[in-house]
Amino acid sequence: MWRLLATAFLAAILSGCNYITIDEAQPANNPPDEESVEEQTEQIEVYTPEEIAEQLEEVEEKSKLKELMESVFQLEWGTRKETDAEPIQYLALGDSLTRGIGDETGKYGYTKRLSKAIEEWPAVSEVELDNRGKNGRRSDQLLSLVKKGHYDEELAEADLVTVTMGGNDVMKIVKKDLFSLKKEMFDKEMLKFEKRYRKIVEEIRKRNSEVPIILIGFYNPFSIITDEYTPFETIIDEWNMTIAQIASDDQNACFVPTSDLFETNEEMVYHTDFFHPNASGYDRMTTRIIQYMKVCDIEEMSTGRIGFEE
Repeated sequence: MWRLLATAFLAAILSGCNYITIDEAQPANNPPDEESVEEQTEQIEVYTPEEIAEQLEEVEEKSKLKELMESVFQLEWGTRKETDAEPIQYLALGDSLTRGIGDETGKYGYTKRLSKAIEEWPAVSEVELDNRGKNGRRSDQLLSLVKKGHYDEELAEADLVTVTMGGNDVMKIVKKDLFSLKKEMFDKEMLKFEKRYRKIVEEIRKRNSEVPIILIGFYNPFSIITDEYTPFETIIDEWNMTIAQIASDDQNACFVPTSDLFETNEEMVYHTDFFHPNASGYDRMTTRIIQYMKVCDIEEMSTGRIGFEE
């Protein structure tokens, strides 16, 4: 049966879709110390859904107040700029999600949308986008480029950096061991992924110690192929939690989860390849990124350069 499912997955790849089944890993002979696991869990300072909802509600209240002021006083806050508004250099690093693959409108996915949204904030006069995303890029490849100084000048001048990374690291395992996948393979690779990702952030900090870094989580595209639960949900959640921990450990980094935005295709958020977002999907990503930038207080992170409040 598992060979039939693996064959079906291979056929799905060739036809532009993706499907996968994974054998559950056997318990390790030497499980991690419980106290060590608890310490790691306590270190992760990630906002709970309730906290996010509360803070987003506050943001929504401010937005409604702004709309009321516009209506009463006939003000166009969207076009109003502070006298000391400054341009923003925005560097986008990562994989196909950063590149915007699947965006039928040609707006480079979330990056150009995010640039346009930030340009409307009073403290920002304009945003200059430098999109360095590449389809298929993995964490080892991005790390190599950063360490070699490929982005030295861009990082030194950047006022904002976003990173999407992880999906291709997972897919490398899938393609390599298609017929014998076990969760322990992903667990082992996740440790290497964490080291590389931490090193990427460390190398960025060597070139720009203060720039806000937005680390964007990735999603499970296989969820739209089957309604049944697969170990992939757990795998993606664990890898995203790793990214969240890395963001939490950096004073000026913010983690943005996206997995819940692509659990189904009921709202038609996927491109025809059933792997990348379409324009609607990237719209949702952009909205989520802006929400979390506000929750993480991007204004304080950027010492006021990226200010969205009046």
